[in-house]
Amino acid sequence: MNNKAIDLIGLNGCLYRCAQTYFDRELKKFNLSMATYPYVLSLSKNEGINQNEISRKLYVDKSMSAKSIKKLISLGYVHKKEDKEDARAYKLYLTDKAKDIIPQILEVRDRWIDILSQGSDDEKIETSIDFLWKALENGKDELSN
Repeated sequence: MNNKAIDLIGLNGCLYRCAQTYFDRELKKFNLSMATYPYVLSLSKNEGINQNEISRKLYVDKSMSAKSIKKLISLGYVHKKEDKEDARAYKLYLTDKAKDIIPQILEVRDRWIDILSQGSDDEKIETSIDFLWKALENGKDELSN
């Protein structure tokens, strides 16, 4: 493995841990974390989806989704309704309590993006985003084989 590959893996891991620490700290007042806030944002755009759909959208396994959704239900941020088309599944919806904090969650997220982007021009940022999307696509392709 060459140094660039080692740097890519190491930097990606370090950046993830930094983001986790940041989001956990900033969202603590809502009892949310890096593991739970993406569900709130995803449901704000896709209310009525089920656990399997949200797992696919967030690229996480079903057990991780089950744990996070259970936590959000216990916090009063999400409620579920039985799916009339599939009695084994539930549709997920945000409560008013969750809808009320979405602007603050977005503010925390946007502040993190600003922190990460300091000192980089738009072209570098776009190139980095394009690379990361391609890397994600390649990783997903490999895992689906």
